[in-house]
Amino acid sequence: MIIDGDEVVLENEFPKTLSMADFQKELTDLPKYVVVDFDYTTTDGRPADKIILISWIPDSAKIKEKMKYSGTKEAVKSALQGIALNINATDLAECTESELIAACTKI
Repeated sequence: MIIDGDEVVLENEFPKTLSMADFQKELTDLPKYVVVDFDYTTTDGRPADKIILISWIPDSAKIKEKMKYSGTKEAVKSALQGIALNINATDLAECTESELIAACTKI
């Protein structure tokens, strides 16, 4: 989702089968909100999934854009139902599969 004028709008929709490498290609220098239905295995071996809101606000984004997205994050988060986890990411290292798994399995 991106901010277009005064609204947060859906930019793209991808299948759940999208690879992590292809997902990361979508994370450009422009901030956005990304909702991910993420499948993982719990620490005791059970399959599970969580809906994750990723606030992608890269360090390379313009200051005005960073402020706009940071200022609307809570409104977006409260408008979406079923969000189990919120991740603030500023570079690709924070959006790897291992980082998402670590966040999902954190107690």
